[in-house]
Amino acid sequence: MNTAAAKKQKFTRIQSIKFEDFLSTYPPGEVQAIGNLGVIRSPSSTPILIKPRLKLYCPNSVCSGVRFFDSYQTKKVTLSEKWSRIFLHYSCANCRTHSKIFAIMARWNTDIDEGEAIKVGEWPPFGPKVSARVISILGENKDLFLMGRRAEIQGLGIGALAYYRKVIENQKDHIIDELMRVVRRTGSPEPYIEKLKSAKMEKRFKEAVELISDALPQALLINGYNPLALLDQAISKGSYAHNDTDALKLATALRRILSELADRVVRALEDQTDLDEAVNFILQHD
Repeated sequence: MNTAAAKKQKFTRIQSIKFEDFLSTYPPGEVQAIGNLGVIRSPSSTPILIKPRLKLYCPNSVCSGVRFFDSYQTKKVTLSEKWSRIFLHYSCANCRTHSKIFAIMARWNTDIDEGEAIKVGEWPPFGPKVSARVISILGENKDLFLMGRRAEIQGLGIGALAYYRKVIENQKDHIIDELMRVVRRTGSPEPYIEKLKSAKMEKRFKEAVELISDALPQALLINGYNPLALLDQAISKGSYAHNDTDALKLATALRRILSELADRVVRALEDQTDLDEAVNFILQHD
């Protein structure tokens, strides 16, 4: 095997990714080797950029889920060894109204017969979908949470941790209100409700958590622990995180616990609603 062939084989096996994955799941800012960036029609022809079908989340009310997105640009884009600026326009194949635009820099590496690309930006901005259940906890701090999520995906642990901490501190009262809804609906003792009311009066998250250490129903506990106490511990440890690696682990923990708490709140309310309906049905059909 000659040197060029060996280089191509090693590069492809270890580093190259699919163009559709690059556009759909990779954040802006990093050069990636793309195995299927372009297609060569004949040995003497110039590579033509492909425009793969993508699977993206569509927020349109008609869709509200992952759908196929297609590019309707008919103009061919040729690739060369020089970096080219390229805009890709995609539309949801289902509703045909929601669009996605990518700005990339791309080139063709003739040494290995593969493409390279870097995502400069995209609109709507890069970031994962946030479930409706989590949004119910986030309220007006949804955008802060999304910025933290983007920082987390890009490995910016200190930044992600700062965003998540701000979200939790800003949403203290709203989180406690949601917990109070569950406590009331599940018929928990009145002292639990009073503790939650007192916690809401506290300005600092830590003091609020201490007041309600034992005031939550079993359905809201995570592995037997008060989720707010877990969030508080992660925030406290974050104050001593001096590198992105440790901060990233804590940021991920904060997000997962907050998301799980949101899920448990919604499930508890839904379960109680279902139970109420079952009881009412029986009573109405005596």
